[in-house]
Amino acid sequence: MLFPFSFIKTTFVSIPVATAATGVGETSFTANWNAFAGASYYLLDVSTSSSFSSFVGSYQNFVVLTTSQLVSGLTASTTYYYRLRAATGVDADAAAFFSRVYTAGGALSYTEVSATETLVADLKANSLWTPMKAIYPMVGASAAACAQNLKSSSFEGAFTATGWTFASTGVTGNGTSAYMDTTLIPSVELSLNSTHLSFYSRTDSPNNGMADIGSLGSNSNWTLIEIYANNFYNLINQNTTSSNNSMTTTLGHFVGSRTASNAIEGYRNGTSFGTHTTTSGSLSDRSITIAAMNNNPSPQYNSSREYAFASIGDGLTDTQASDFYTAVNSFQENLNREV
Repeated sequence: MLFPFSFIKTTFVSIPVATAATGVGETSFTANWNAFAGASYYLLDVSTSSSFSSFVGSYQNFVVLTTSQLVSGLTASTTYYYRLRAATGVDADAAAFFSRVYTAGGALSYTEVSATETLVADLKANSLWTPMKAIYPMVGASAAACAQNLKSSSFEGAFTATGWTFASTGVTGNGTSAYMDTTLIPSVELSLNSTHLSFYSRTDSPNNGMADIGSLGSNSNWTLIEIYANNFYNLINQNTTSSNNSMTTTLGHFVGSRTASNAIEGYRNGTSFGTHTTTSGSLSDRSITIAAMNNNPSPQYNSSREYAFASIGDGLTDTQASDFYTAVNSFQENLNREV
């Protein structure tokens, strides 16, 4: 018998009812169940025990968005059991993100789904959801999943076909040719005096010449933050490279933010490490790339750091930057990939 349980705002119930398996072969079958009204996704368990005292492969809390799932990699002449739980009460924005991931051909673990739901709840509770234009949680260990924007269906990323490593801990470029194009053009989507960029790095390489997220426009204006040769360059909507701070690490959550015409501020792990009184120029007219600086005809200074999060949106205040780090770091901790 299944019992209800909950996490975050999601409620699991003992319905839907499993129906007969189809396509039964020597090493696979398709599990089926009745749809449950209001379900955003289902959790599938498969076991050789009717009491579900153990589970088969990855089929424990296996996330499924439809009402059937092919179960493969089984042993011939063995009896298998399966059961389902339906997740209801899921935040609509989180549920829409999960749908985009699966529609694109990606998949998420139960841990990733849970952590993402918590992230959305934390961002909304701290009034940080609305300022965001694009949020890339980098979950799912595939290009299809990691390219998805948590905030909306706009600005789905495009990874170069080669040069990337996808893992449960994030995405890593080869440092020579790999980058992800967010398709978000600052001069079209962002505000001159209210802009932020952020990234979460799991690689400590401060002395390397690598760009992290941003672009240099054809108008010679930057919308870019990067750690390049032991300096954090905070080049938010300006036409000079003078705003930088000495850095001894590239681990953690970095934010560059402009909230005024004559000031930009940098943050690491929610704490400010410097304000620059650099007057805003204009927004870059080239799309923002991750793991490189977009400077057409091709991005430059490709990075080999591992990224576990990135965001683009409105400018953030000191309080917002601190709250943002708390939410992002909690997300990383829930995924066991914090640094």
